[in-house]
Amino acid sequence: MNSVMPKIRLSGLILTLALFAQLAESATLIDDFTNFQHATNSTNGPFSVASTGLSNLQRTLTATPLPRTGSTSVVVEEGLLTVGNSSRSTGTASIFYSFDAVDFTTFASALLLTTESSDAAYQIQMIANGTSILSFQNLASVAIGSPSTTRFDFSQFSNPTAFKHLSSLELKLRGTNAAWDADFSNLSTVPEPSVTALLVIGAMGIFSGRKQKAVTV
Repeated sequence: MNSVMPKIRLSGLILTLALFAQLAESATLIDDFTNFQHATNSTNGPFSVASTGLSNLQRTLTATPLPRTGSTSVVVEEGLLTVGNSSRSTGTASIFYSFDAVDFTTFASALLLTTESSDAAYQIQMIANGTSILSFQNLASVAIGSPSTTRFDFSQFSNPTAFKHLSSLELKLRGTNAAWDADFSNLSTVPEPSVTALLVIGAMGIFSGRKQKAVTV
């Protein structure tokens, strides 16, 4: 009876720690693109975003056609960020966020963006705090029904320390050809392993060691 009780208490501890670790390690949502907003050859914003894990998030959309006689649009609606260029434009869509300054490095190491579909290859650039730049990245087309999530590490930016006091983030999206259309969803962070998670691993190791010792005895 006495030998059983410590194992029960240890199991309960592991479950409790695991629960806290799961909560601590959940990704921080920046934008799930549910709050409607749009811009065509123009700028729309700043617009207050409700569905976010950041405080006082404002979003500004800018669609810049190239050449000016073409058409570029960016729309946020029903969980999707949709970017489109007419057959006469290879323009760029900008999604600019401003929010209360926060140290991203305490809970994340990278950003994630999911591409739901893209009918052509495309490029994405990110700018943190207006100065720390992630150069344009070339990404392949994405078939409908086969979404692709891309990771952008803070270390890829020209000044990763900007994430220690981050108050703005800009995404720039452009197609490599005219008549380009793409849908994106769920811009979020990649969580860092927490101290609690390490405690869970340690506790599980202790439990496993005790169990093996009991079997050998």
